[in-house]
Amino acid sequence: MEYEWIGRVQPFLDEVSVTAGGNVHIGHFGGSSINGAQKNEDALFILQNEENSWTFCALLDAHNSSQSAELIIRLLNDNKDDLISIFNSNNAFLELEPYFLNKVMDAEFKDKCRNLTGETSCLFCFQRGAYLWWFSIGDCMALLFHPDLAKFNQYGLNQRQFYEWVGQVNTFDLSVPCYTAGRRQLRQGTNYIVLLTDGVLDTDDEFYSDYRNLYNAIVQGEDAEAGLRSIFDHLVKESARDSATLVCWKYLNKEQAQSPSDSDKLNDPA
Repeated sequence: MEYEWIGRVQPFLDEVSVTAGGNVHIGHFGGSSINGAQKNEDALFILQNEENSWTFCALLDAHNSSQSAELIIRLLNDNKDDLISIFNSNNAFLELEPYFLNKVMDAEFKDKCRNLTGETSCLFCFQRGAYLWWFSIGDCMALLFHPDLAKFNQYGLNQRQFYEWVGQVNTFDLSVPCYTAGRRQLRQGTNYIVLLTDGVLDTDDEFYSDYRNLYNAIVQGEDAEAGLRSIFDHLVKESARDSATLVCWKYLNKEQAQSPSDSDKLNDPA
């Protein structure tokens, strides 16, 4: 399955779209024009193999034009064959970070960034089997929902970073590039991987800034698609101004996940 979307081309102003490709659920809302929304600078790129054994998603939230997000989409398209080869390799979780660093640190790519108008937050996420990897620049969010984690109020994988971008202002022009990367073992049972732009969070009531409300909508609700619809219905009700993009897929992990050596005696895994 392949999915590519650019908000400049299909902005969904005053409109909600909830679709599915493979087992990935995708939601878009371009913002409320009555509250000042005029454009959508989000973008999205998804690859999933036919067996659904791995999924890759790139989520972009650009600022001051969509040029930087579109540059990232072109970069991914131009290197699609290489990416698929890595996704299928035994060393994928070791190869991904240096591969992407090499691409964004390339002198020609950085020259292209300097000639853009605006910059983008950028979140890459790859899941294969019982493991998840992410690479984050800026304030897009990656979340992992599972009851084992929720009982300790653990939802987020990364933290919103408000002064990191790729583009005209570029973290990779710094003497020490700043970004976040990580890996996570999925828990046994059904795991929900959720990626979102900050338009989901930045409503006047800040309802979804409490990740428990996202968890309840997606995990505790009727199903993932209905959960996404309820989230976007709330954004419409709140006349959210910022564009909002949300991606969700679930994976049933049959492998035993790590637990403390005395887990039969303790409820706290610390």
